[in-house]
Amino acid sequence: MTKEQHDWMVFHRVRFSKPIDGNNNPFPGPERADAWRFYPKSPLNADGMYTNISDEWGGFGLYSARHNAEKVFEAPEDHLPFLGDTVESYHALVAPYSHHGKVNWRGQVMENSSITTAPTDPGGPLVVFTSAGYDNPGPDDLPRIGNFLREVDKVQEYFGTLPENIRRAVFSGSAVDAHDGMTVSIRRNDAAMMKAAYKPGHHRDQMNYHSEKGHFDRSSFTRGRIISSKGSWGGGDPVQELI
Repeated sequence: MTKEQHDWMVFHRVRFSKPIDGNNNPFPGPERADAWRFYPKSPLNADGMYTNISDEWGGFGLYSARHNAEKVFEAPEDHLPFLGDTVESYHALVAPYSHHGKVNWRGQVMENSSITTAPTDPGGPLVVFTSAGYDNPGPDDLPRIGNFLREVDKVQEYFGTLPENIRRAVFSGSAVDAHDGMTVSIRRNDAAMMKAAYKPGHHRDQMNYHSEKGHFDRSSFTRGRIISSKGSWGGGDPVQELI
């Protein structure tokens, strides 16, 4: 890539007409995508693990060329046949401008290099993606994994009390295609994101817990700007709500 080029993301969030079992059952992505991660948002089962069965799914494709990302954004139904089975869909063209950490989104764990970011912040509505993962987890890891998943859901509940957090979700990927999943949140502004993430609150508490005891083996965060959006997530377009 030249200095002017960077990766692009197209984010998709959908609701199907009925729950879909995602266990070892990934949806194929657009042929134009360099990487495709798309997962269910599901509840915890009796063992404290995600069921991976849900009518709500979300994720993104990564593209090294803007025109490929725009083709998918402009006509997602031409690239994602499963959209015919949905009752609600939302799509966003995203320019990532910050990416740090370790994540398996491209078939292997990569550090600070899974996404090539824009050389400057293009400005616009903020969307944040985070991930967490484990290195060769075994039975002894199940208690801390279960504890982490419970706390992730509690963090989502906490974010839901903040008017600055427009939309949020956890999409779990490990049981679908053995890659890392993601949290997604659309924020009213950067200051609100920084306050929610790093000032006193449940998220800050869990960051402190991880520093002391360890929730997971690796993590990443990615910040991006929504360049264009369309469709409906939870009854409306969150970007239009911001405007």
